[in-house]
Amino acid sequence: MKRATLTLLCLCLLSCGIHAQKYFPDRVFHEDSTLNKALDSWYSGQLKALKEPSLWELSQKSKQQVYRFLWLRTFDHPVAIRVEILPDGSSILTVRMADGVGGGPPGKLIENLRKEISRDQTKAFLDYVEELKFWDLPSMDPKQGGLDGARWVIEAARDGRYKIVDRWTPKDGPVRDLGLYLVKKLAELSIPSNDVY
Repeated sequence: MKRATLTLLCLCLLSCGIHAQKYFPDRVFHEDSTLNKALDSWYSGQLKALKEPSLWELSQKSKQQVYRFLWLRTFDHPVAIRVEILPDGSSILTVRMADGVGGGPPGKLIENLRKEISRDQTKAFLDYVEELKFWDLPSMDPKQGGLDGARWVIEAARDGRYKIVDRWTPKDGPVRDLGLYLVKKLAELSIPSNDVY
């Protein structure tokens, strides 16, 4: 009886497609395995709470073009902004927010907005990605962080490639510029200037 129950359970899990989702490739955040594992666990937990898919897994099985900004401010709600490029050149923008904090437990999903982005807006965004040379940026942050601040994590999948760039509270530069473009221009989030860090 136990064997039959176990077999049935295994078949059910396989048919439901349940598996442990892997959000990031190995050693992408830091050369030190302990620190890399801590960052992977933190970011993965936030993305799971935000009910976000794995762009890393997507890149392994699809040529779809997708960009995502994960904004983890220590004392503010975690935010994920995702842009999925459609075959006609337009895109779908998804904005998700949880009720926890970026520097602690993420909490539960409280905002889940989707909207269409025109072809012109999508082209302007993709041109900006190229202008900022996003695909050439180093993945690892030269500064490893501090006590209070924010993680700015931008991921992309395109033509079977995957890219991630992780920065700690950037004051300027391409990661900050691209993150703010997604927050202000595309998502049109109303964030007070003192909450942008």
